[in-house]
Amino acid sequence: MLRLAVIVSVAIVVVVFAITVFAGGGWWRGDSADSSVASGSTGTPALRPADTTPVAAVWAVPKVFLGEWKVIAADPVSFDVSLTIRSGKNAEEVAFSSYTDSVSGARCERAERLVAATETELTLAARLTGGLRCADPATSSTVELRPDGSITYVVDRPGGAITSTLRKS
Repeated sequence: MLRLAVIVSVAIVVVVFAITVFAGGGWWRGDSADSSVASGSTGTPALRPADTTPVAAVWAVPKVFLGEWKVIAADPVSFDVSLTIRSGKNAEEVAFSSYTDSVSGARCERAERLVAATETELTLAARLTGGLRCADPATSSTVELRPDGSITYVVDRPGGAITSTLRKS
């Protein structure tokens, strides 16, 4: 009788372990939330969701966009615009921009994260990183490759979009 109870107990433990590890736990594969402690944290584990980006949705910045681009834009007023694009993939900060209003002297500096990319267009989401008298909130922007090798850079902002044609400097 005791032997039967031990065998049944061991069998239950093995089944529970197998279900936990192979059917859904997946902790050893990294499928579930990462409970590691982040560097510089208070020691409380940080739960991070698994990356659910489909493999086909991982975009990279096409080489034609890489480099430093500049222009003085006249829409809606005169702005000195600078845009530097580096290589990277979606969700990474791949561009750094600044625009200065020649009338007011206000300057905004932004880091821009890649949202989507094709061979001829980048869609970016920006966050402000600095500037002088910059009142614009972080917004989105698009970069479109033109047939002559220049790019059209459109910055959405509350006072109206800034649209400019930039050339590699």
